[in-house]
Amino acid sequence: MKTLCLDIGNTSIKKTISLNNKIGKIKHLNYSKNYPDKVYNFLEKDIIALDLICICSVVPEINKFITKRFNKYANKIFFIQKSKLKKFIETSVNINQLGTDRLINVLAVSKFYFKNKNFIIVDLGTATTLDVVKNNKYFGGIILPGVKTSYSNLIDLASGIKEIKFHQSKKIIGKDTKGALLAGYNTGYKLLIEAYIKLLQKKYRNKFKVIFTGGYASYTLNRQSKFTYKEDITLLGISYYSNLYLK
Repeated sequence: MKTLCLDIGNTSIKKTISLNNKIGKIKHLNYSKNYPDKVYNFLEKDIIALDLICICSVVPEINKFITKRFNKYANKIFFIQKSKLKKFIETSVNINQLGTDRLINVLAVSKFYFKNKNFIIVDLGTATTLDVVKNNKYFGGIILPGVKTSYSNLIDLASGIKEIKFHQSKKIIGKDTKGALLAGYNTGYKLLIEAYIKLLQKKYRNKFKVIFTGGYASYTLNRQSKFTYKEDITLLGISYYSNLYLK
């Protein structure tokens, strides 16, 4: 059975069609919660055509919108339940206080990338998160403002800083405001994440495998080729969950 897998974040939605834990082409939509009709148009054809829709979402407003607008298809639309993830994620952390996407990422990396390994997931999206797994146990993580989020807040508060188009940069200093911003958001985020990984390795006295995901990973990976990048972590986790519980 083909499944529509949806990864709904705060500013973007990813979708793919999966079959037997293999996912197809990933499509993206950047959206605003103020314009949900854009979301409807992005999802309509697939929700009507496919037999099963499995959703990982961190946006309650969009969940309500989907439930209401696609009410006639409610029998085939399923939102991932954290309670069912407890069986597969050993932890002393209260998972009800964690984002569903972070839990699904842990499930996916444990199953498809670093099985029985110690690892850190770095997810650079609207927020930047690091999650730690050691000896097959989830220990917790951190949340920071994302690259674009912190930049947007900066230009809102600093009248002398104007919006720029981001791109990769290897420079560690800039000769003007634009160059300084690019250095900060490329090299600055890289150093921040590297330092946190070293701190975690020291705390847990362990070398971790590190895997990056998220739309803004390119701002740090240009200097961090030793780390793995996978765009599809969350969608793979959604696909795996759907095969466990929904078929």
